[in-house]
Amino acid sequence: MTNEYQQIGKEPSKMTVRRNEHHTRNRFIFSMLIAICFLLIFIVGCSSQKYYLRKGIDIKNIKTVAVFPLENLTPDDYAGEKIRNIIITELLSRQINVVEPGELTNLLKEMKIKSLKLLKVEDMQNIGRTAGADAVMTGAVEAFGISKGVSVNYPEVTINLRLIETSSGQVIWSIRQTSGGPDFWMRHFGSEGPSLSETARKVVEEAIGTLF
Repeated sequence: MTNEYQQIGKEPSKMTVRRNEHHTRNRFIFSMLIAICFLLIFIVGCSSQKYYLRKGIDIKNIKTVAVFPLENLTPDDYAGEKIRNIIITELLSRQINVVEPGELTNLLKEMKIKSLKLLKVEDMQNIGRTAGADAVMTGAVEAFGISKGVSVNYPEVTINLRLIETSSGQVIWSIRQTSGGPDFWMRHFGSEGPSLSETARKVVEEAIGTLF
């Protein structure tokens, strides 16, 4: 005969419920911390930048930019021109007018400038005014190529840019932007990373993004 008061299933105590809730919450917090750590490692591995923007400058007044040929400090003979073309494309995509490179080349020839290192600020101002530019952009490509790591090869791009106001000759913006080497996934799992051209575009995009 079945006892109507017989206990078929024992309900968990309040203490057990609280303990389970505590363990569940701890697992969730731990999982979130792991995810955040992975994200931070990924971000740090992707890129880094240091830049200056002059206080009080109204960037909206910069409507036309003359992008000078960049000094090339890399083994790739065409790195300077490749980055320059990417910069021009990026500026145009942000609705910034750009002086035609051919026009700048002709002005440099007329001034008999044989080396970019010989360019003075006054020369840049004169060229900028003649070309109708509100500012001139100059700089250098410090790294452009595939670097070899311990276990992986990865694209590395580093640029150094300056924007000089044509009217005053003052530097209103400067930046050093780098790709920062392989990310977490490439270092530890050998996953396929971005190409050199993709890395170059990203570096330029992030650099120009601090200005326009």
